[in-house]
Amino acid sequence: MAVSPIITEHLTKRFRLADTAVEEVSLTVPEGSIFGIVGTNGAGKTTLIHMLLGLIRPTSGTARVLGVDPFAQDGSFRERIGFVTDQDYFFQYFTVAEVLRYGLLTYRHWDESRCTRLIEAFELPRKRQVRSLSKGMRIQLAFITALSIHPQLLLLDEPTSGLDAVVKRQILQLIVQEAAGGATILIATHHLDELERIADQVAFLHQGKVILQSSTDEAKQNMRRIQVVFPDGLPDEVRRAPGLLRIDESGHVYTLIVERNPQHVVELCRSFQPVYLEEVEVAFEELFIHVLHKEGYTREQIILA
Repeated sequence: MAVSPIITEHLTKRFRLADTAVEEVSLTVPEGSIFGIVGTNGAGKTTLIHMLLGLIRPTSGTARVLGVDPFAQDGSFRERIGFVTDQDYFFQYFTVAEVLRYGLLTYRHWDESRCTRLIEAFELPRKRQVRSLSKGMRIQLAFITALSIHPQLLLLDEPTSGLDAVVKRQILQLIVQEAAGGATILIATHHLDELERIADQVAFLHQGKVILQSSTDEAKQNMRRIQVVFPDGLPDEVRRAPGLLRIDESGHVYTLIVERNPQHVVELCRSFQPVYLEEVEVAFEELFIHVLHKEGYTREQIILA
């Protein structure tokens, strides 16, 4: 039986001079999946990834990464992990060629032929120093380094932040291809629209807590937007329908946000013969906001976060 590449139980990190960064996070990341951690800036995404890498010791709770405790061994398990972040971590005066040479000397499973193919695909200038590269080029270099080791697990922390559309498309294609090849991907981001296109599973993180974990299909199916037109007003029976989270009114047009069994509300609306009715999926961003509302956060708190 395959062991999940990432399992956390009640993982918590508190810093002395700050509030709790990660609180009681319990996750199981399926093997071969693209698993998204969604959250606003400051939600605890980076702290969580650093704990998975064994770079930060948790205050409490446990984690198993690729079958081992990341806090109780020498760090050799990281040879099987590719890590990409939007933060600079290369030696700034190294050239691209020197960065890749360093990777070759560091990782036992470095694939030089794959590295060469990726360099050619991205057209990175080997003789340029890291400090002279654009942000997009640095992210490309980080992906080349991460993928050249044929990672079993790929941890991505805001990998597309600040990139132009062309580079974003390249990066997202690489992520999907790597997952198709058998790698497990964990991607932490606040770009919900990108994650919606590629993720199999998603966990919403807010103020250090997981407020929803689900498959992407299930998350979107469990909440729907229904747009309906009633010239004589929305029937009271519809207003009282179970699972109805919110009603937005604009003249005779009503937008209903429904959680759980949305088809029941659709059929209920149809029974009153509306002039127009359409059922559409709720985008991840809207889903995230509604989940936060359900958890008791106000709109002002969500915006400030």
